[in-house]
Amino acid sequence: MTTETNRAEGRLSPAMLGSAALGFLVLVVLQNVLHGVLGPSQQASGADLSALTHEHAWMVHLFAVTYVLGLPALLLFSTNIGAWCRRRNPAAAPWGRLGAAASIVVAALFAIVNVVQVTMVAARDELVAAPALASVLWTFHNAVFTFNMAAVGVTLFALGRAATLARLVPAWMSPTSAAGAALLIVAAMPAVAVTNGSFWFAVGATGFAVWLLFLAVAGVSLLRRPRVDAEETGLVGATA
Repeated sequence: MTTETNRAEGRLSPAMLGSAALGFLVLVVLQNVLHGVLGPSQQASGADLSALTHEHAWMVHLFAVTYVLGLPALLLFSTNIGAWCRRRNPAAAPWGRLGAAASIVVAALFAIVNVVQVTMVAARDELVAAPALASVLWTFHNAVFTFNMAAVGVTLFALGRAATLARLVPAWMSPTSAAGAALLIVAAMPAVAVTNGSFWFAVGATGFAVWLLFLAVAGVSLLRRPRVDAEETGLVGATA
């Protein structure tokens, strides 16, 4: 598919979709590295939460910025990749729609996660005198994050299936995406235990790593797509 055709029909180019996927990937990796190194655990103590809202408050500000930047990147990719896949294989259509819908839930739940963190920093002086309230807010934060694993799992499974049907990603990504999605969804089921720091969170984290892998593979493939399409077109022309 040529750039001229994309422009004429109002479609986003594969390069734009690939850049959105990879841009979102970079932001998510940055968030997770920072949170893993400096952020409180699910079983955070009062001292841990105080460090988040005081010494490490800059991290919460950065998370807010990365969310605002990542939101359009995620939605640009997730709500358009289904149509791209459908044009190459109509069977990908329902999976693309499911993935787009699930990604909107992911974006909404991540917004709540960030709102809770921003609230804790903005009201940190009040929370010093009410440590129990800080603990409740953090528990709510963990609960939302837990349910978001299920939403990410549905997004991964659906978009992975659509991308495989359209041959955007290698065939091995289909079972890999399905396995990663299953880990995310299953890990979200014992929600109370996960919210309180169960080992099931590590199971979900493994599935989340597959989500990141999918973004990387699909993003790179989309960036390469114009060259691949040109080569395929040249091959067809040479054999016609």
